[in-house]
Amino acid sequence: MNQRKILVVDDEQNIRDIIGEFLGELGYQVSVAVDGLDALEKIQDERYDLYIIDVYMPRMGGLELISRLKEMQPLAVIIVTTGFSSIDVAIRAIRTGAFHYLTKPIQPEELIKVVESGLGHAQELYESGSEEQGIPVIPGVKSSELLLLRGFNEEQSRDFMDIGVLISYSKGSPIPLGDDLGSMILVEDGSVNAYYNGSLVETLKEHDVWGEETFINPGSVFTGLSAQTDAQIRHFKRRKIMEFFTYNDETLTKRYMINLIQCIYMKWRRSCFRIGLYSGFNMDNPTGK
Repeated sequence: MNQRKILVVDDEQNIRDIIGEFLGELGYQVSVAVDGLDALEKIQDERYDLYIIDVYMPRMGGLELISRLKEMQPLAVIIVTTGFSSIDVAIRAIRTGAFHYLTKPIQPEELIKVVESGLGHAQELYESGSEEQGIPVIPGVKSSELLLLRGFNEEQSRDFMDIGVLISYSKGSPIPLGDDLGSMILVEDGSVNAYYNGSLVETLKEHDVWGEETFINPGSVFTGLSAQTDAQIRHFKRRKIMEFFTYNDETLTKRYMINLIQCIYMKWRRSCFRIGLYSGFNMDNPTGK
């Protein structure tokens, strides 16, 4: 059984040591960072199941770190820590995406309860992705493609990928969605921001798919995309996808349709969790009483 990974970010060494040692004794794999900039460096190389972040720190404080972290990992589960006199700041952090807050001095029983609750959220978010769907690994095909192409053999997967057109985009460039290039895209390298009415709704990473619902409803493009970094994007035209299935048996078409519905459902679940996290929704106390 893999240890759950937790990153503790606090500029006070005694706080880092106490939380780290306490959670380590409970069996968690704990890493520490001295401030927001230090945390960002660690996040570049490692993904954690839970983040415990102090509000007030030098160089980069907790609120800015939460904002940066949410851009990189929109579903990151974050607990903020603060003094009792700064509880209003903790509430602001929750409204911008934190899961919960702890006031200092932190009580062990409360720490355990909030950490277990946060990790429960993280597990639900993880299970909403394709990793928990029992999808087999196809050599050379990345994980996020697998749900869309589940049931395809290796040759069919290769042929499907070949109907897409690979285009390079520089950082900040808009990525068109529509009939000219195709409204479904696969991020092969880099990261992409998805916007709705000017608001960031998703950050796509390598091997993420976007716009697959347009195969069912051609007029369903409601978002705009922009390259967060230099990116390699494979565009798929709806017409090309339909032609692909014209030359394959009906069973493969049905598999693809089932996979499409599954993909859309998974994104809906992630959106529900994200809305809950951003609004400070507490699964243990949904009424807020």
